[in-house]
Parts: sequence; structure tokens; C-alpha cells
Amino acid sequence: MKFIYTAQPTGTDIVSLVDLKQFLRVDSADEDATILALLDAAIRSIQDYTGLHFKATTWLYSMQYMTNVTMPYGVSTITGVSYFNTAGVSTVLNTDDYYWGFENGIMRVKYLNIPSDIIDNKIDAVNIIGTVVNQINPALTHAVKMLAAHFYENRRAAVVGASTSVMPLGIEAIINPYRLIYLK
Repeated sequence: MKFIYTAQPTGTDIVSLVDLKQFLRVDSADEDATILALLDAAIRSIQDYTGLHFKATTWLYSMQYMTNVTMPYGVSTITGVSYFNTAGVSTVLNTDDYYWGFENGIMRVKYLNIPSDIIDNKIDAVNIIGTVVNQINPALTHAVKMLAAHFYENRRAAVVGASTSVMPLGIEAIINPYRLIYLK
């Protein structure tokens, strides 16, 4: 299985370079490229931790078998399902043959009629395509700034003589309420 967004947000989609430099108290343009790279890393880190996506875009979920599936990352709609038939041709599944909807806030896809001509156990045999809305809010925007600042101030993987932590406590306190956790 693989889940791919067709577009990832860039740092400046969420926080402008000017705003982040003010937050960091940086006046010169000498480190603009580094700051933008750290901003992108902060956004990706918080997206991965929370399971939310910070840009309205489309996505593709590919798998080897046509099985009922729970969709990751808070997706909002499904626009189509396709599969490879025994002739090796990509075929769009009729919308009457599957159901998608939200159960307890989590999107699920359930197949009502599995085609008899599907090739199973083939990489990317089944592809589900859909959309996701921008899920950023002011608290998560502030957390992005805080994490980018942490990355800016701690540019090494480990600092000798200091205790290490996975994510600064203040950032984790801000983003934990937005974290999607799937219990199976």
C-alpha cells in the first residue's frame, strides 16, 4: 500500500518568510534558504505527527488487493476507484460497486461487488483517488513556527551535554489535540 498526495504544501503556504523571520528575530537575508528548508521540515513533521494535511489537494492510495480499507490522513472525498483487469487494462470501478463514507469520523471504503476480472497481488492493482481539504488552523500554524524555531536553534542531531527529546513539550501540547489516532 502507498498513499501519495499530488501536492505538498510549501512552508510559505502556511507561514510567510517575513512572519517566521520576525518570530525567529532574524533581520538579515543570509539564511533565508535555510529558514525555508526548516519551515518545510516543520510542516512535514507536524503533518506526519497529526495525520492532517495543510493544503487542499488530491491524493492517490494504491494497494495490491481490493479489500475494505480505512483511509489515512483525514481524507475528505473519494472521486474514483480503478483496478487492473486480467488483460492488464486500467478499469474504472462503477460507483454502485463500492461505498465510501465516514464511520466515527474516519473514512472507510467498502466494496459491494468485487469484479471477477481483477488481477490480485499486483503492485498498484487497485487505485483509489480523492481529495483532502486544508486542515491548518491558528494553533497548528503557531506550532509550525515553534518547531521551525526549534530546528533553527538546534541544527545538529544531538548536542553534547544537553538532554535530548523527540519534540519540544510546548509544541506537542499544542498539536496533540489535533492528532488523528486510529484504533483497530
